[in-house]
Amino acid sequence: MTRIISVVSGKGGVGKTTLVANLGSHLSSIGKDVAVIDANLSGANLGLHLGLSDFYPFAINHVLKGDVPMSHATYNHYLGFDIIPASLSDIDVNPNRLKHVLKDVVGKKDFVLIDAAAGIDNEVKAAIEASDEVLLVTNPDTPSIADALRAKKLAENLNKTVMGVVLNKVRGERFEITDKVIEDVLELPIIAKIPEHKKVREAIALKIPMTAYAPRSKVSVELKKLSHHLTGEEMPKESLLEKFINALYR
Repeated sequence: MTRIISVVSGKGGVGKTTLVANLGSHLSSIGKDVAVIDANLSGANLGLHLGLSDFYPFAINHVLKGDVPMSHATYNHYLGFDIIPASLSDIDVNPNRLKHVLKDVVGKKDFVLIDAAAGIDNEVKAAIEASDEVLLVTNPDTPSIADALRAKKLAENLNKTVMGVVLNKVRGERFEITDKVIEDVLELPIIAKIPEHKKVREAIALKIPMTAYAPRSKVSVELKKLSHHLTGEEMPKESLLEKFINALYR
């Protein structure tokens, strides 16, 4: 059965695209058949994060217009998952057909991860409507949490299950909003806490998913834990030697 999960935040810059890229990469590495889709139709980024050239002939925008089938806009990443990017230039498109064109991948993939646009406009609504479940991403600051609350309410109004909160770019600073306050405000559990780390920026610059670029880092470990949480499978335990080696890289 294909699980279609939209990753939303309500606010730009919280790390949705990085999260989608890394979940796609690691889920693929543990044997899942995965496609990641850029549903930020007016602000494409996912393809750039994953090293697609600055120009690719077809994108999800062309599929939504009915110009090409989904297969023409699907590109295989060297780490094993499929990318369906958004166009870098052709932004005049109706997002409401997204749920219809995704029928072409249902049954063919284990996971379809949708990188939603920021905000709560029609593009975000279309991404949520096209999904079965929603993953909410926020940073531990007031503006991000306020916007995440709006996105959560939009998902609930569309009768979608919000699985939980991914707390991203955590620095552990005393003025960050606490986990308890975040869970109380959003009325959702925090299912992953991903720390801020300069290697994330390095990985983005090199266009390599963090889980492949620095697989032993604390960031990658948390991303891997989240991937296993989504599958419902237990993450393999580290041996004592692995724990020692990994500690040297963190």
